[in-house]
Amino acid sequence: MAFNKIQPEQIQQPTFFSDSGDFNLSQSDTGVRLNLSKGLTGDFAFTGSLLTNGRSVFGLANTGQNFFITDNNCLLLNGANTQIRGTGNNAFLADGSTISGVNNVAVNVNTANFIGNSAGTAERNTALHGRGITFGSSTTGSVVLKDFTSSSQSATQNHSFYANFESGHFFRGGQASFEKSVGFAQSGVFSGSLEVIGSGFLSGEEIITKDSLESYASGNYADLSQDQTIGGEKTITSQMRFLTGFQIPKWEGTNSQAGPSTAPATGALAISGTTLCVFVGGSSWAGIAISGGTI
Repeated sequence: MAFNKIQPEQIQQPTFFSDSGDFNLSQSDTGVRLNLSKGLTGDFAFTGSLLTNGRSVFGLANTGQNFFITDNNCLLLNGANTQIRGTGNNAFLADGSTISGVNNVAVNVNTANFIGNSAGTAERNTALHGRGITFGSSTTGSVVLKDFTSSSQSATQNHSFYANFESGHFFRGGQASFEKSVGFAQSGVFSGSLEVIGSGFLSGEEIITKDSLESYASGNYADLSQDQTIGGEKTITSQMRFLTGFQIPKWEGTNSQAGPSTAPATGALAISGTTLCVFVGGSSWAGIAISGGTI
């Protein structure tokens, strides 16, 4: 039987369509050309991993003018006008911030700056909440925890913790322990009872407690049952009573002195034998004879 060969150009090719527009199809006399468009639109569902250059693709929202360097392992989430540079830095809701340096983290901050320049690089610092936070050049391992007021907080010390809250710092439901000393830049105010376990010092002197003050007053002023040495001038404005008598200075000088070898005050008393001497001023003493039996 005769056989006639059919040439490809004699076959009517079907027409191909792509409603989404994502595929560009064209046909020729010998075949069909299928190209995937570089700009894709619509919803896509992937059941496996979506990789770009061997790395997983992490979706980000369209948040504005973000400066984002994926090659340096930096991550920015929802931060409009944020500039993120450096290496290994992460920023979350950090609008208006400049994040630089190495391995720094900023969370929910507005104007936090990690400075990196020729003087040094901020490294492994963390800013939590609050705007107006700055980490100085070469600052390493510091944490700032702050409210969202406009007051600024500058972290310049390495491996330090900064806390800045306008309404105060509250520690509830447990004991707050400080392993080493606590310093106050300004005067401290304690609204409740202050209990000091062990010795307490204020301005280099031991703190006076109520018990020690009462004991000191009882032993040195109120109760003078033991021998006491009281120096300095004392002014007595009311009557003083002596239930057991008192001893006046013993005569030790000439007719112009009594007591220690210093000029006595007018009215000083001294005893010389059976004479009571009264200093009347200048260099004169007046004597009054003492008579009577022994008490």
